[in-house]
Amino acid sequence: MKEKTGNVMRGGVRATTGILIIGVAATAVVLLGNAPLPGIERQPVSVTADTLQGAARNLVCAGSFAVLGADPTRPSVALPTGDVAITMAGALESQSELVRAEPGGTAPQVLGVPAGETFGAVQTQEVFTDTLRGRTASTCLEASNEQWLVGGSTTLGTTATVSLGNPSAVPATVQLTVYDENGQVDSAQTSGVLVPAGSERVVSLNGYAPGREQLAVRVVSTGAAVTASLGVAQVADLTPFAVDTVTRQLSPSRTLTVPGVANASDHQHGPGDAGELDPYSVLVRVLAPGGESGTATVRAVMPDGTSEQLGTIEYSGRAVAEFPVAHWPEEAEAAIIDAADPIVGAVMGSVDTGVEHDYAWFVPASPLTGNTDIAVAVAGGGELVLVNPGDVDAEVRVSDDGGVGGAKRITVPAGGAVTASASGAAVLNSTEPIVAGVRILRGGDIAGYPLSELNERAGSLTVFTR
Repeated sequence: MKEKTGNVMRGGVRATTGILIIGVAATAVVLLGNAPLPGIERQPVSVTADTLQGAARNLVCAGSFAVLGADPTRPSVALPTGDVAITMAGALESQSELVRAEPGGTAPQVLGVPAGETFGAVQTQEVFTDTLRGRTASTCLEASNEQWLVGGSTTLGTTATVSLGNPSAVPATVQLTVYDENGQVDSAQTSGVLVPAGSERVVSLNGYAPGREQLAVRVVSTGAAVTASLGVAQVADLTPFAVDTVTRQLSPSRTLTVPGVANASDHQHGPGDAGELDPYSVLVRVLAPGGESGTATVRAVMPDGTSEQLGTIEYSGRAVAEFPVAHWPEEAEAAIIDAADPIVGAVMGSVDTGVEHDYAWFVPASPLTGNTDIAVAVAGGGELVLVNPGDVDAEVRVSDDGGVGGAKRITVPAGGAVTASASGAAVLNSTEPIVAGVRILRGGDIAGYPLSELNERAGSLTVFTR
């Protein structure tokens, strides 16, 4: 009996002890709930990678001019003809070719540029066939997913082709949207163009939009970015009249600065109601991609910083608008187009000497960064055209031979445009942002192209791990 009583007492003590422990724990939980807990903080682990190490950027030169209808048995096929000359400024890491559907001439070139380096390149060609003659020039550019081409027509005797280059390792699908003097061409007449990896395709606009007097083309690619240029050729009464290769522009802007515009002739200018008239007018062409209606003013820029108002252009409804300039001032070196809405545009200048004629579509150029060395390529026979759209005079240093040779110092007045001699590889450095281009005007040939700098890329990437 005593043993049983002892067992009961020991069990009671253990139960009481358990209750006390549970009570103490519950009390601790309550106390902790009413008091702040100690925090444990740890910064996220991050790794910074150098994205420029061993990287390269690719610029594409379009290759030989493609002549539509060169083979009478295949009138809709554009065949490359002749050889091009490529002028480069800066360090080149690699060079390769794009594959063309039709062989001939100089293949499109892919120029590999070390990341972080300044570089510029241009291709020029003297086109000479039974039906064509003239000079072409176009900037070698990086691929983009959207770009614009303004110039040319598809009227009788004139052909227009778009060259699409894909330097990447994946195919690109390119949508061409064509605009003319009446607005956007029916989408059923535009199409997606497949551009395989590492290749170039040439598309005839005469097949997409025949009989159009004023052309502009939007180029949008998916899958891979591409380069685009516009080839224009014209014959007058079976006589060679003009050829040109038009460099692309990336995006619309309310102000377009077009360096290098010229209109030369050894023929007499004729009188008109508005005064002196040029034998062949400078043509100013604009398009408001957003469909807005408005007015753009056109002025010619002089070396002394003054400008001359040339007229206005009315645009509306995504129609390509054009304005013929009655007389282009001989001393003017550039044109500036100011619009109320974002526009794309170009200015056509020409040369007419003896029996030879040629024209070039000069396109807008973007401002170059101030106080920065920028490598620019000046093709043989070309001259620099420097435009200062700002309010402060710009002091520009131009060094030939990639900066190795002696430097020239040029003052570009505020609001003015001046020319400067340079050859081959050159380096520009300006105290103020300026716009620059190159113009080639020799005998019966005219060509021009804008100068640009490679878009800045981030040099490092920070990755946060979880």
